[in-house]
Amino acid sequence: MSAKYVTTSFQKKVTPYLTTFNDAEKKQFYLDADEAVKELVSMGKDPKQVLWVMQSIGLYLYGNAGKNFYVDYQKIVLSDTCVLWSMQPPGGGCIHLFQTPEGKLLIDAGYGVNYDDWLKTLADLGLGDFSDVKYVLCTHGDADHVGMTGHMPVPPFVHPTTKEILENGSRSFASTNDLVLLEHVYTTTVNTFSQLAFPKEYILSKTDPLRMRGIFPVIDEIRFAGLRFEVWESLGGHLAGQLFFYEPEVGLLFTSDAVLNLATLTPWRLVYGSIPDYLITTVNINSEIGRYERTELMKLAGELDAELRKKGQRLRLCCGHGAVSVLDEAGRLSVSDPVIHYSRRRHTERLHDLFTKVSWRIKRRFI
Repeated sequence: MSAKYVTTSFQKKVTPYLTTFNDAEKKQFYLDADEAVKELVSMGKDPKQVLWVMQSIGLYLYGNAGKNFYVDYQKIVLSDTCVLWSMQPPGGGCIHLFQTPEGKLLIDAGYGVNYDDWLKTLADLGLGDFSDVKYVLCTHGDADHVGMTGHMPVPPFVHPTTKEILENGSRSFASTNDLVLLEHVYTTTVNTFSQLAFPKEYILSKTDPLRMRGIFPVIDEIRFAGLRFEVWESLGGHLAGQLFFYEPEVGLLFTSDAVLNLATLTPWRLVYGSIPDYLITTVNINSEIGRYERTELMKLAGELDAELRKKGQRLRLCCGHGAVSVLDEAGRLSVSDPVIHYSRRRHTERLHDLFTKVSWRIKRRFI
């Protein structure tokens, strides 16, 4: 079978991002991509724009790596011996890093393509490297949250379903959407373009409920360096097997992609984040459940915040994307701690990069 939409020109443009594929796998990817384009065309989308958006995943990831990598971070001192660094890369989910005398704990692990960038960033920020990481807790199986797990010195802690998703190769696992082909091609594209480093081993969470937090079962607990994380099982609105982590003593709720502070995302992060909506029509495997889940998380966050206020504390919501936030008097997300920009680029490079991003956004919207 020959491809109708996936041209030779497109293949040449994306070949540099398929470094782990042999010739047979590349051929199958192009055929699958062609079928995905065909399906999106049947939904009224322009095939040239579909191919551009697919290619733009690689353009954005590689264009914001190396000397163009940057981080917006919040340094949150929790105690004399524990600091939380919440760091937003150019694309993908936040990495939440706990710095303690007993080593580091990570919540989520970013894209694999940025591993070397993170090593340089940690060194520049005085954080050493990943060699003393003792725990990697992953909220769910999307590449921007598990991408570096294969590079870590310890296996990632994940829900059993997350392991199945990574081994199955498609985020459509347990999806209620009739978009199996689109989900498969999208997962393959992002995982491969972003150089997802698959872990060789996993630490699997328990699944039997110990108790409840609102509508969410508490299924496990992680203790490290004086921290105690409750592991909550999501309803699976965004992705099957998604977990939330709550530390009640210092008041931290890691909401993963169920709650995002979109107001704190830069325009190009928002555009890049809109790609799943374009290529798979929705970022959630069940949007109705996703909306309900967010509503209940925010309600529960308000209750937990009220309890913490009695002790002179506040609940910080550590989102999957965007700045760590607290709830304002109207119950909306408000940035909790100063956001600091880190970059290795010089001023002239920043201007060049700005024009590159503006051009990318224009092409993304209009070509």
